[in-house]
Amino acid sequence: MEEQVDAGRTKTIGLSNFNIRQINRIRASARIQPSCLQVELHAHLQQKGACPVLSSKQDCGSGILASRVSSFQQVPNKPAKLPDLLHDPVITRIAEKHKRSAAQILLRYLLQKDIVVIPKSVTPNRIKENIDVFNFTLDEDDEKAVGDLDKGDTARIFGSYMMKG
Repeated sequence: MEEQVDAGRTKTIGLSNFNIRQINRIRASARIQPSCLQVELHAHLQQKGACPVLSSKQDCGSGILASRVSSFQQVPNKPAKLPDLLHDPVITRIAEKHKRSAAQILLRYLLQKDIVVIPKSVTPNRIKENIDVFNFTLDEDDEKAVGDLDKGDTARIFGSYMMKG
C-alpha cells in the first residue's frame, strides 16, 4: 500500500478490523502510518476495550481515526438473536426526548465519541436526516444509557455466517 501512496494512487492507508496488537505491528514496520481503522461498531458492539483507538479522541498514539461499520446494525439475514437498534426502547426514549429519529440518536452517540461515521442511504429524507445531527447533543445520562446497551462480541453481526462457501 505504501507503493500506492508513493505512486499517487491513494492519499492515505487505512486498516480494517485490526486489533491493537496488529495495529502496533503495522506501526512498527510501516514507513507510512495508517490513518484510519474501520471496525464493526454500533450501540450493541462498542468495542470499548478492544483498542484505545475507539475510545481516546481519535488517537492511538499516532492519530489513527476510528471509523465504524453498521451504525444501525441493519444487515440482511442477520441472526435473529440480535434486536433491531432502531426500535430499541432505550434509543426510542432518547429519540423522543430530543424530538429526533432513532437513527439520529445512534449517529450522534458515535460522533460524540469522536468516531467517524459514514451512514449509507439512498432515500433523500434519510440522507437529510443523517446530516441533521450536528445541532443537538446527548447529555451524560443519554450517553450512559446508550453505553449500557453494549453486549460485547456476542452482538457482532459481521461474522463467518455471512461467508458462503
